[in-house]
Amino acid sequence: MRTVVQLVLLVSVAEAVLCLLVLCVPRVVRNRRERVLRRTAATTRPLVVEAAGGESPSARAALAALDRRSWKAAEPTVTRMLSRVKGSSHHTLTDLLVRRGAVDAALADATRRRSLRRARAATVLALTGPSLRADPVRGPAARHALHALLGHRSATVRETAVRALGRLGDPVSAGLLLTALDPPRRVAPGLVGDALVRLGPAAVDALTGAADGGDEQHRALAVELLGLIKDRRALPALSAALDDPAPMVRAAAAAALGRVGEPAAVAALTGTVRTDPSDRVVVAAAEALGLIGDENAVPVLERTVRRGPYRPAHTAARALLRLGPAGRAALGGIARGPDPAGAHARETLSLALGDRGGPDR
Repeated sequence: MRTVVQLVLLVSVAEAVLCLLVLCVPRVVRNRRERVLRRTAATTRPLVVEAAGGESPSARAALAALDRRSWKAAEPTVTRMLSRVKGSSHHTLTDLLVRRGAVDAALADATRRRSLRRARAATVLALTGPSLRADPVRGPAARHALHALLGHRSATVRETAVRALGRLGDPVSAGLLLTALDPPRRVAPGLVGDALVRLGPAAVDALTGAADGGDEQHRALAVELLGLIKDRRALPALSAALDDPAPMVRAAAAAALGRVGEPAAVAALTGTVRTDPSDRVVVAAAEALGLIGDENAVPVLERTVRRGPYRPAHTAARALLRLGPAGRAALGGIARGPDPAGAHARETLSLALGDRGGPDR
């Protein structure tokens, strides 16, 4: 009986030791590996900085010739550096990742089953995108892979793909980026908008189409983005959007026309200030006229100050101040009256005189 008890105790001790080994040995090995990688990364970091500076071909050659373990330690530094550099430095680091096979590995991982690998692949393609767009082979391959990821079940993968397409800068992606706003696998409008603005003029055709279709939130976003891109080709679409049935869209269109800043939009904006039933839209149109700075807007803005509700009148007074001598003269005439319009004008003129660093200056 005693022997049996001793045997049971020995088995229990052996099991406990085995469990400790199973739990501790991998952690010890992993910690040691991470320490080695950190030390190696510290030694290769100066080479990455020199290579990014573009003045040390020897640094680029040294990084390209690193053994596999050393490159594994240096690669995270290279990818982090990509987000901080532009131009020739970006091309240099992207070329290095291409030569080491990191970009091709990302293109392959973009089709893997695991979401984490796809998200990491999209991140690499996002960082290298500005330089990949000129690659006749990898550029289209990256675009195709990222287009497929827009419909992935993981929100993280979809969001990373949207960012990557914006950095890749391919005009073919504009229409598909707009579809990322649709349920059930939608991406936040802010991320999609940022990607489309990065595309710049290449996104104008897709956005002008979106400004005339879809729900009112999509239309409003489309006209807002056209204003941020500031391309004159959008003027007809933005002017047409001033007649949209949704006040949200009309206000966004007016603000966008102010950002574009073309005098050709003054006639449409003055018509909006004169006839639109929404105070929100009138305020946006008055602000836009102030930004454009065309003196032809003085009469309609003066009328709004004299007869409009508080917010439109107040905004119109500020806009008149931006229209030079003619606008100031109109404000001076209004300021002599004892009515609320006179108060708006006097307040605006006093702010202009007392705050020379303010926005109206």
